[in-house]
Amino acid sequence: MFNRYEDLHCYVPDSVQLAGAGSGPLQGKTFACKDLFAVEGHTSSFGHARWRETHAESAGTAPVVKRLLEAGASMTGLTKLDQLAYSLIGNVGEGESPVNPLHPDRFTGGSSSGSASAVAGELCDFALGTDTAGSIRVPAAACGLFSIRPTHGALDPDGVLPLAPSFDVPGILARDPGTLRNAFAVAAGSPAEASPIEKVVLPTDCLEELSGVLAETIVNLAGKAERLGAQVEEGSFARFTSDEVADLFARCQAREIWATNGKWVAENLDVLAPDVVKRLERAESLSRSTSEEKAADLAELERYRSDYAAIADIGTVTLLPVMAGLPPRRDADADELLEFRLGSFRWTAPSSLTGSPQVVASVADLTSGQKHGVGILGAPGADNALLGLLNSFHGMVGAPVG
Repeated sequence: MFNRYEDLHCYVPDSVQLAGAGSGPLQGKTFACKDLFAVEGHTSSFGHARWRETHAESAGTAPVVKRLLEAGASMTGLTKLDQLAYSLIGNVGEGESPVNPLHPDRFTGGSSSGSASAVAGELCDFALGTDTAGSIRVPAAACGLFSIRPTHGALDPDGVLPLAPSFDVPGILARDPGTLRNAFAVAAGSPAEASPIEKVVLPTDCLEELSGVLAETIVNLAGKAERLGAQVEEGSFARFTSDEVADLFARCQAREIWATNGKWVAENLDVLAPDVVKRLERAESLSRSTSEEKAADLAELERYRSDYAAIADIGTVTLLPVMAGLPPRRDADADELLEFRLGSFRWTAPSSLTGSPQVVASVADLTSGQKHGVGILGAPGADNALLGLLNSFHGMVGAPVG
């Protein structure tokens, strides 16, 4: 276990701590906060010292942070993130990359790298992050955590620096489902009760692409759902996770990123990491697409959402991987990092494109004990039902976390 503040390199250099209210549903709990949530009197880094240098301190604190503090939780610090929150690796933030306590020789996943490191290293009970293309789900899977990417709009985005607003969501990571559920209920300002999940879909065409161990882990989790009373059925989902879908998302996201942050990027491109620069240069190029090209992508996006809505049901979930294997090693080369990023994109795209909630369950392989992150994808608005399912899993004999 990591006990020292410095061990994990997960907090920003000018991190601050905030005491929670003296009482409330989260009294005694602690949380960390990704350094793009506004904290009064603090200047966010957005993953790079240059952002801090070129922006003023926040005049107020983000509402979602205030909710947690008012519920009794105390903030242990502000955590590192990848530059502009534009990475799934966890390797291009400010200073030394946060350590992955589960796999110290591997990255944490990004961009909510410091938040995942702090929770996995037991420096706090849960953490706030953001997710545009998988930036909460991938770190959760990489570090053996539970997490939620909520329905788009379920958590207040005010006071949170935007990357691509129509895809961005604040979310939460925790070591156990109960803490995750309670923290989300406070952050969302809604009760945790929900109707149970009635059907679990195993996408056999997706499982065929995975390693035997990962596929078996997902099948075993479906078996737990069946013992809880859910109907398990095989289905097809590969049309929602293809390379073409991943690139559609990348194009739509990139144009939004340039529209949102292009002016600052153009003035500060020289200080950013090479792989981030490469993606931002593509974003700038895509921003100059013809009207016809942009319209075609938006039409394809609407078709995708319509197709998903046709199969989505508030009582049904689909089990998917979050990443195809372990997170990349800290000495991985550029090609390996790109392969990991593009591979993960396919599995995270459905939630991002549709605004649907997805939780991550940390599931231990029964033979090796190795933890894998399994994504549980639901219909918009099914956040509490997904969190309830996680809690039911955790209460069973042979709980998901080993």
